[in-house]
Amino acid sequence: MTAQIPDEFRYNGDIYSLVGIDGEGLFTPLDFGMNPYSTCTACWRGYVMKYDCVDNQLLLVGMDVNSNESPDINGVPPIKGANYFAYGYVDLGLKTHFSGSLLLARDFIQEMYVHMGFQRPMAYKEVLEITIKSGDIVEVRDLSEEMEQRRKMDSSKGAQPKSRSEPDVKQWIEDTFSLDYKSNNEE
Repeated sequence: MTAQIPDEFRYNGDIYSLVGIDGEGLFTPLDFGMNPYSTCTACWRGYVMKYDCVDNQLLLVGMDVNSNESPDINGVPPIKGANYFAYGYVDLGLKTHFSGSLLLARDFIQEMYVHMGFQRPMAYKEVLEITIKSGDIVEVRDLSEEMEQRRKMDSSKGAQPKSRSEPDVKQWIEDTFSLDYKSNNEE
């Protein structure tokens, strides 16, 4: 297995990786009648979504996708063969209907790399929790210090299965490919 390419978020001019979701309403290619498929181990989902936080709203601004379907989205035609994907979309400008919280992270700590699934929130120097209601950003909390404390307590937490037993290995694999997190930020 391979570490997965995360969805991309622009916030205050900086690019962040999506490392956690607690809520519903983010777009996927299925919302546009597309059935994504994987062409490489670094993107089992077959797509990468790109968002921007503009005027306290969360907008879908781009998407790279492997799909046999390539409809125009919000009047925007696809670009063929974009960024190692079959199609890419730019300048979509679609407000999401997401409600919940997102963990966005940047400045990855290379020594904490795990060669499986999505990277853990604590493996980044900067982590923000953004709370959103119907696509409107209502709160932003900086969790960077909390993640630093977690690294100091146990930087290996979640980096490998609890044991080599089949149930523990299966659970660990499932966890690394999931972006779900609890609002109390337990990992």
